[in-house]
Amino acid sequence: MVKTEKMDRIDLRVTREQKDVLARAAVLSGVSMSSFLVANAISEARKVVAKSERIVLSARDRDLFYSILKNPPKPNKNLVRLMKNHRR
Repeated sequence: MVKTEKMDRIDLRVTREQKDVLARAAVLSGVSMSSFLVANAISEARKVVAKSERIVLSARDRDLFYSILKNPPKPNKNLVRLMKNHRR
């Protein structure tokens, strides 16, 4: 296992009950409380980030999206004007 240098620190305030539960879970997992907290926080954080970066379409919307990609509509006057101004 490759060890990486840890430079940043996060301080948490928790109730005594929360700390006891976290400590017990860490012991039952066979790791330090710090390792337990980091592993579980990172796992959950990755799920939240992945969910926010994913777009889920209905079958109808997926089909519409693909059809527009395959057969894009002709640009209207406003889009043509916008693109001409952008290229300047």
